Amino acid sequence: MGAKVKDQTSVEMHDIPKNQAHPEDDKPHSWKDALFGRRARKYAFVFIVAFLAVLTVKDVFDLFEEYFDYPKESDINIVFNESMTMPNVTFCMSRQQAWSHFKLNLTAPADEWDAVVDENLANMTDHDAFMKTPWDYRLVMEAYDMIATYSSLERETTAHGSARSIHVFKNAPRLAAKRKTFKKWRDILDSRGITFDEFTQKTGIEVLRRSMQRFRRRTFDDDETVIKTKLRISWISQMQICFQPEFDQDNFKTIDDQGVFFDMLLSHNAENTEGQKIDCMSVDFHGRPSSLNRFMEGKGRSRDGYVDEVCLGQRHEVTAHVTALYQMLENDEQGTRCRDVEDGEDSEFNCRSRCRMEMIRDACHCTPLSLSYLAKKEDMEIFPLCDYTQCTVDVQKGNYSDTECANKCFPDCRQIRFEVDHSVKGRMLRPDLTLVELSWGPFEYLTMEQQWKYSATSFIAALGGSIGMWLGLSILSLIQLVTYSYTYFTKKIVNERILKKGNTFDKKDEGDEDGDFTIDNGTERKKMSLAENPFAEFFPAGSPEQPKKMGSKPNSRQASLDKDGGNAQGYSSNPRA
Repeated sequence: MGAKVKDQTSVEMHDIPKNQAHPEDDKPHSWKDALFGRRARKYAFVFIVAFLAVLTVKDVFDLFEEYFDYPKESDINIVFNESMTMPNVTFCMSRQQAWSHFKLNLTAPADEWDAVVDENLANMTDHDAFMKTPWDYRLVMEAYDMIATYSSLERETTAHGSARSIHVFKNAPRLAAKRKTFKKWRDILDSRGITFDEFTQKTGIEVLRRSMQRFRRRTFDDDETVIKTKLRISWISQMQICFQPEFDQDNFKTIDDQGVFFDMLLSHNAENTEGQKIDCMSVDFHGRPSSLNRFMEGKGRSRDGYVDEVCLGQRHEVTAHVTALYQMLENDEQGTRCRDVEDGEDSEFNCRSRCRMEMIRDACHCTPLSLSYLAKKEDMEIFPLCDYTQCTVDVQKGNYSDTECANKCFPDCRQIRFEVDHSVKGRMLRPDLTLVELSWGPFEYLTMEQQWKYSATSFIAALGGSIGMWLGLSILSLIQLVTYSYTYFTKKIVNERILKKGNTFDKKDEGDEDGDFTIDNGTERKKMSLAENPFAEFFPAGSPEQPKKMGSKPNSRQASLDKDGGNAQGYSSNPRA
C-alpha cells in the first residue's frame, strides 16, 4: 500500500511543470524565454517605469521652477470704442504772457504801491470776501510772486538746492523786503482762514481772467448742450502758470464724435510783449501738473501726448488719439516696476512731492507751503506751515537728499500712449489773440494687459498633467504612491528588518487585507486603501507576471483530498499524515 502511494506520488510530481515545481527557478530555457519571458517583461516594465518616472520628475521640477519665477502672459486686443473719456488736459503759459496785461509804472513810489495793496486787503475782511472780490493787479502780482517763490525754493530744484535756497531766503539782505511782504500775506491768510491751496487757486484765476476769452468744452449735439467748464490752477512758478479744465459730475461728458471737443481763446497785450521773447504755450494730454513734471518723474520717460509749440498770435489745431493702453502687473523689477494707483493713493508725482515735503520737515520741522495740500490735518499741529525766517539750515555740513525716498515712488501700472499732431492754421486777424482747438482722432486703440500665467487652479491642473503625461498618474495616485512608500518602509523595512529582534512587528498588520474603505460594485465587495500600490493594476492576481502559488491541479488526487476535507494546507506524500 505504501509503495503504491509512493508510486502515485512520483507520477504526480512528474506531471507538475518544472516552472511550477520550482517557482524560484527563473532561468530562461530558450531564446524566447530570454526575450519575452516573465523576467524579461518584468525588467522591461521596471526600466520603462523608471525612465518615465525620470521624465515626470523633470517635468514637475521644471513646472515648480517656472511657477516660482512668477511668469506673466499678455493679452493683446484692438478696442473699437463708440466714445472716449475726456482726457485730463493741462495748458501751460509763460509768466511773461500771463503778466502781459499788467501795466507797471516803474516811476511810481513804492509807498503808493503798498498803500493800494494794504487798502484792498483791509476791505476783504473775511474768507468769502477774499475769495470773491476781484483783485487789483498789484495784489495779483504780489500774491503770484509769493506763490512762485515758495514753489521755486521748495519744488523746482534738487533736495540740496532746496536747502540752499531756504538758507539764502532767510539770510540774504536783498530779500528783506520780500520776507516782510510774505509775512504780511501770511498773516492775512491766517486771519481769514484761507488755505494755501485756496490762495493759489484765487491768484491763478485772477491772473488768467484777464487773458481768458473762451475756455469751453464742445460737442456736436443738435441741442447745443452747454457744458459748464471750471478752471483749476495746477502750477504757479517763476517760469510758468499751468491750468486744467475741471468738470463736476453733471458736466463730465464723454467724447462721442471725432473732431473738435475743446477750444480756448486767449488774449495778451501785444504792446507789452513787443520786442520780448515769449515762450510758446504747451499742451499735455497726460494731465501732468506742469511741463516740468516730466523731468521730476524720472529719466527717459516718453514724450508722447505733449506739444510745446503753441505760440502767440496764431490759430492752432491739436489732434490727439490713444494709440495704446498698457495694463501691467505690479512688480519691483528694474525697468518695469510699477504700482496700481487706487483712489486716494499718491500718483508718482505726488509721491515724489511727498518725499520733498518729508525732507523739508526733517530740516525745518515745518510743512512747506506749496506742498501743504499733501499734509494730513493731524500732522499740521506737529508741523505747522513753514516760516523760513525761523529755519536754520547748515548747507556746508548738511547732506540733504530725498533720493532714497523717491526710489520708492513707482510709475502707474496703467499707461496710456497718445499720438498728437499739431498744425498751425495761420495767424489770427487780431495779433493779440491766440486760438487753440483740441480735436480727437480715431477711437480704436491697442490694449495689452498682463496676467499671471498660473493661478492656484491652473497650476494644480498643470501639475496633474505633468504627472499624468508619462506615468498616467493622478493626484490621487500620487497620494497613494506616497502613502504606499511610507507604509512599505515602516512595515517591511523598519519593523521586519531593523526591529525584528524586538518583536515589534505584528503579523496581523502585514499586507493590505484591512482596507480603508470598501466598494460594492454589485458582484463583489472590494477593499480599497490609500496605501495601495498605484502600479498594482499592471500585475493583477493570476497574470503571467505574478508567480502562481503552489496548489492542487484539477482532477488530481490532492484536489480530491482537498474537496473531501482532507489536507487543506497542501499536498503531502505521507499517507498517514
